[in-house]
Amino acid sequence: MTSIQHAGNQITGKHGVSIRADKGIDEVSVNDFDALLIPGGFSPDQLRADNRFVDFVKGFLLKNKPIFAICHGPQLFIQTGLASALKLTAYNTVRFDLYYAGAQVLDEPVVIDQKHKLITSRTPEDLPEFNKKIKAALA
Repeated sequence: MTSIQHAGNQITGKHGVSIRADKGIDEVSVNDFDALLIPGGFSPDQLRADNRFVDFVKGFLLKNKPIFAICHGPQLFIQTGLASALKLTAYNTVRFDLYYAGAQVLDEPVVIDQKHKLITSRTPEDLPEFNKKIKAALA
């Protein structure tokens, strides 16, 4: 996980796409951003093991800032302790964990929790509708 903790480190996704981090988690604040996108894949499971990332996500929820999460991304909400207040969806296997954490979980392509400015989606197949809802929320 060290590759995502520091500015300048190279981050390579599971499909081989690489980017360089502009800033590390210790160099940013929720106040620096207008919205948060949490992608799926294996990284949310790794990120939720580090309280700095969990606290960052929790900060967005507590400040009622827009969050967009797809696939395994909503796993991060479990560790925030706030899952029971959320209405959302996620990848098939993650939905059970969110349900047991108290969240209202739906099996729909996109779920919008207006109260928490949260937009979630299940899988890459849902991306067209997910992206459309994100664009509308940011307009």
